[in-house]
Amino acid sequence: MPALELFNRQRKKRVDLVRFRAFAEPALAKVRKLATPMMLPEEINVVFVSDARIAGIHRDFMSMEGPTDVITFRHGEIIISVETAERQAQEFSTSFSHELGLYFVHGLLHLAGWDDLTDDSRKQMDDSQEQIVKELSVLEEVVSCQLSAVRRH
Repeated sequence: MPALELFNRQRKKRVDLVRFRAFAEPALAKVRKLATPMMLPEEINVVFVSDARIAGIHRDFMSMEGPTDVITFRHGEIIISVETAERQAQEFSTSFSHELGLYFVHGLLHLAGWDDLTDDSRKQMDDSQEQIVKELSVLEEVVSCQLSAVRRH
């Protein structure tokens, strides 16, 4: 399994790195089942940034203006905009953590060789990332309920 490093490089919104890791490690295992392990880099760095920082990366590396949700580099870096996640959570009536999870899984799928350049490949990628996030969210709810029950006794 690739090593997973998390870096919070923004101050706009609190990101619970412990909780994110608890989601990210099983998500990584699920993506590995969809791809050969050799396709993934040995180390994956997830960097949480502001809209201003991701807009600069977007411009410098992709020649596109403005912020985006996630940018993935083949060497194993996944850059996630925290502000975009917060904005899109409100827009799509989801949670902040759901959006961060989607962006992370999207980045993992790119690292595993998936692309979203055509309508068909985009739909397949969207469906797969939604399924993974949904499965892990259900698992997280079950574990959370079990922990609550243990704390009450």
